[in-house]
Amino acid sequence: MNLRLPTLLLLLPFLPHLAAAKPPVLAGQVLFQKNCVRCHGANGKLGLNGAHDLTKSNLNIFGRTYLVTKGLGKMPAFGKMLTPAQVQQVVAYSLTLK
Repeated sequence: MNLRLPTLLLLLPFLPHLAAAKPPVLAGQVLFQKNCVRCHGANGKLGLNGAHDLTKSNLNIFGRTYLVTKGLGKMPAFGKMLTPAQVQQVVAYSLTLK
């Protein structure tokens, strides 16, 4: 007997809730809001304290990873405050800013 159909029928009442669910927050967005918004702004364009406009940056993932980890100028290094995975999450999120 095929058990897939009964399983799918059990899920039918939940489909409207699943369809209305909000998309998951990008993992790096929370970290960005906590650590970066102060200077870069929520949209990456703020530019306080000499922060660059992230929407106009031509840095690739490697350059951004280096800057987040090591810092540069007035930008602090986050390499000791964030795990390597968290750094990658923040970098990935920063690349979504347009």
